[in-house]
Amino acid sequence: MTARRTRLLLSAALSGGLLLMAGCEAPAPENEDNDVTVETRNAMVTGAFETAGRAESLIFLPNDDAPWTGLLASSLTGGGFDVYNIDGETIISAAGPELRGLAGVSNFALRGETFPLLFGIDDMGALRGFVIVRETREVIELPLESEAALSTAAGVCLFSQGIGYVELAVLGEDAEARIVRVRDAGGAGLSVEERAARTLPFPARSCAAAEDDLLVAGPTAGLARVTPESAQSAFAAGLSVADVSYTELLGRPVALIASAQTGLVSVYDARSLDLIVDVQFEDGLSAPAFERPTALAVTEANYGGMAFSSGIMAVYDAADSSVKLVAREVLSRTVVSGDEA
Repeated sequence: MTARRTRLLLSAALSGGLLLMAGCEAPAPENEDNDVTVETRNAMVTGAFETAGRAESLIFLPNDDAPWTGLLASSLTGGGFDVYNIDGETIISAAGPELRGLAGVSNFALRGETFPLLFGIDDMGALRGFVIVRETREVIELPLESEAALSTAAGVCLFSQGIGYVELAVLGEDAEARIVRVRDAGGAGLSVEERAARTLPFPARSCAAAEDDLLVAGPTAGLARVTPESAQSAFAAGLSVADVSYTELLGRPVALIASAQTGLVSVYDARSLDLIVDVQFEDGLSAPAFERPTALAVTEANYGGMAFSSGIMAVYDAADSSVKLVAREVLSRTVVSGDEA
């Protein structure tokens, strides 16, 4: 299929308007002090590759049928996308808006075919959707349709995925998160339906799903875990968090955040939000140490080979404009080293 034909087919099948959101900003709450002394452990970076632009957000797009062909996508400062294979080769470099936050799935069913799908929030606070066409190496925007206008958004993350749909947590400017379902309902664009709303303890800019709960974070407000009933079940104050990710390390649910100020990756118990350990990632073989890590993503999916068969953590390092990779197994061993877990 040619690039022109692919674009025409997708555009014809999915033409329409975008989902726009409008709202107001709410003030951040006061933080509580939480003085905890935790050791810093050392680990080595597994791999790294340079990028052409500054990454705002990262997202893994694995391929279960052929793990070694899994992708890593980034939204760029100033707009556009770069999509890499795990060796750091740029598979796709495409124009597009500058997005705050990035959510995605690797296997969205769309008009009889399966595509990787990306979602993000543009500078007007609107949710945007994009499909990655591997065969023609394109990123094509998909129109989103909703019966009711949603408020202006500040961030987005993947909440869940089911047969024929994905659910996103959309963070509002007004200390609220809305769970929306996106599906191909056969209309001119993808259908977006609000399913639930949660009141947050502060205006959040980053989030991650933790089972039915949400981990939410802000640049000055800290890190919180919020239940479906809008209860704050855990809180870590005094943190500056640009990006939060959720995973399990040897069966222990954890939240990961990276600090551009310290160069550390901090690992929190995702249930209590108690700090477990800070990790300093040092030079590996042909892979430089973390200096100013900003965007962070983690996957439990197999990306092939010995190193990445049990998943990967990726960060964008603003110090040398590179993406740095750490085998999830390395992170697991570092976190449990010396612990009883």
